[in-house]
Amino acid sequence: MRILYIPVTKKINEKNLINYVKCFLYDIYIILKNFSINRKATNSTSGYIDAAIHSNAYVLELPYNYCLIFSKILNYLFDGIFINWKFTNYRKDKEQVELKLYKLSKKFNIKKVIIDGTDKSINVIKDEVLDSYDYVIKREKNKSISSKKFLTTILPCKLIHYRISRNKENIDWSKIGNSTPNHNPNFDIFFSGQQSSKSRKELIEFLKSKNYNFFGRAENSKIPFNDYLSTIYNSSINLALEGKGEFTFRHLEILASCSFMICQSSINELDLPLPLFDGKHFVSFENKNDLEEKINFYLKNDKLRNSIALNGRKVLEEHYSPKRHGKFLFSKIFS
Repeated sequence: MRILYIPVTKKINEKNLINYVKCFLYDIYIILKNFSINRKATNSTSGYIDAAIHSNAYVLELPYNYCLIFSKILNYLFDGIFINWKFTNYRKDKEQVELKLYKLSKKFNIKKVIIDGTDKSINVIKDEVLDSYDYVIKREKNKSISSKKFLTTILPCKLIHYRISRNKENIDWSKIGNSTPNHNPNFDIFFSGQQSSKSRKELIEFLKSKNYNFFGRAENSKIPFNDYLSTIYNSSINLALEGKGEFTFRHLEILASCSFMICQSSINELDLPLPLFDGKHFVSFENKNDLEEKINFYLKNDKLRNSIALNGRKVLEEHYSPKRHGKFLFSKIFS
């Protein structure tokens, strides 16, 4: 399979000469990346789907303007074109982004796919744009989206660093996170994240008012990543609260750490490419009273808590596979 890919490009907040020069240089960098022999998987928002595409096809990455200019010849050379939702430099004007997507769709008669990394699972692309494309690969698609044009993906796990290969997938789980639960954790509950919502702040304040050995905060400052991972493993219960989206990097980091996770029930509304089930791989809660009740229960039941943590880790080991994910998506798109 030969895929043309318009990847994430340089973001600018205002249009001026200096930023235009930066954008031009970044476009050159995108083109030069095609000559890299050993490509590394990235931990950016679209890192998982990027790896899925690159591990299953011959991929040429080109900036938007180059694809427009050379569209006639590119139509003959490639089977499909994938467009990352961050393909424009200036993203503040949503209408202009949609106009560019529509313009691009008219230039190509091969399979056309949008990779939509927006962080709210319920958001959909405007019908005028959607009608011009074959599929949309959406970050954590909500189950309420009925359109068969929408396929689902997820964020990458930041603990996983490997080189992409079309021959095999070389993820070494023995070097990633933890493979067994911590039977002697230091803390009852852990959460550390930005104060991105009122509900998040209220939940943390509620738990701090209780008699728990609680470590963490809801502030804009971050603890060092290695300390953060260490505290996940050293905590009986890890909160995975909604942030920029219902499913965040934190969910995957807790699972990879073989640690117990409680998250908001909105996770059950997502169509994820991993077979994660409430009560088996994580536990969800409806409100703060339900959260308190479940925290008290699982703090007393070490064996069950560790069993759920281990189940979650095994899901990643068995099913977290960009290569397999890409193969599945290609079978849908090019069937």
